[in-house]
Amino acid sequence: MDATFRDFQRNMTGGQQFKYGMYQLADHFFGRKKLFSNRAKYYENLRKELISHGEGRIMPVERRTDLSIEEFKNHYVRHGIPVVMEGAAREWACVKKWSLQYFKDLHGDDEIVLVDQSAKDFPYELTTLADVIDNIRSGGGKYYRFYPLLTRHPEHLEDFDYQWLRARRTNPVWFDAFQVFIGGEGSYTSLHNANQSNLFVQAYGEKKWVLYSNYYAPIIDPSPVRNVYRNAPSKIEEGPFNPFEMKFDPQYELFRYMDGYSVHLKPGDVFWNPPFYWHAVKNASDSIGVGYRWLSPFYSFKISPLYMTLDCLATNPPIWKAYSLYRKDINELHLAEVKKLEEAKQQIAQQDARKKSKIEMPM
Repeated sequence: MDATFRDFQRNMTGGQQFKYGMYQLADHFFGRKKLFSNRAKYYENLRKELISHGEGRIMPVERRTDLSIEEFKNHYVRHGIPVVMEGAAREWACVKKWSLQYFKDLHGDDEIVLVDQSAKDFPYELTTLADVIDNIRSGGGKYYRFYPLLTRHPEHLEDFDYQWLRARRTNPVWFDAFQVFIGGEGSYTSLHNANQSNLFVQAYGEKKWVLYSNYYAPIIDPSPVRNVYRNAPSKIEEGPFNPFEMKFDPQYELFRYMDGYSVHLKPGDVFWNPPFYWHAVKNASDSIGVGYRWLSPFYSFKISPLYMTLDCLATNPPIWKAYSLYRKDINELHLAEVKKLEEAKQQIAQQDARKKSKIEMPM
């Protein structure tokens, strides 16, 4: 096992990890901080432990050429270590043919749900792929994530070496899906993680990633969720911690003690991103990339028993429905979350209005 992977286990005690796991269980079942509401002492002790080990480092993910499938599985997959297979897809049609104009000419009329995951409350709009591409070309900030290209247009499966991808999966597999990401230079997705394995193919342009092991969940401290997708919380008005800027506001002070990985993908690179790695992504140029994702529940459980168990207990939506949306369009999953939040706000407003009317009602 490489030294950088061992270093990820260097600066928290087993007791601190276990106690935080108890917090996450309590948050999941009873709501955020309903139990163990006073965590100040825990975080003060964690802060002291982290400081004693020194500040973290961001290390480049290893880049390999001609990586054998045996070494890939026995070393990187087995131990949950990310790796870039440099140029592995350079001869694939998706790398040779795809561009923004290519997609506009072929599929510009596709009606899509565009969810802005970089903004507060995830605003959304119903638009077309052509509109998104025109916006990108004009320097706008639209970023279309999770485009279900192969669900809508299965003929594009021929643009990949599907057998090459399938041979590198972990078994058994519950589902697999292709999701396309189309964004302009500078567009960004904040820290998040999920339980699927991901072989990410960079087809056009360049993309940068920063990753953190789920070992650092006590520092990231995600809010409880009822689905299979976790976002890092926003602790300041500007949003979640941005690892591309490394601004350690007081609310993000502990982030400076996390070790992480950096990745810079170029056309033809294939990136192995194991389950439950926290990652933020920024397009270094106009970019088209494809995540080939699959869920292998036993492998994901091995990577994080706690979070995989909680994901299997998800209710919004349940895990089986979430993956039906993955195949169809994961943006509908985010849209359902947004609508549920809007409904909750409306209910609170209605309750407040009723209370106010009772107070003002003459006796």
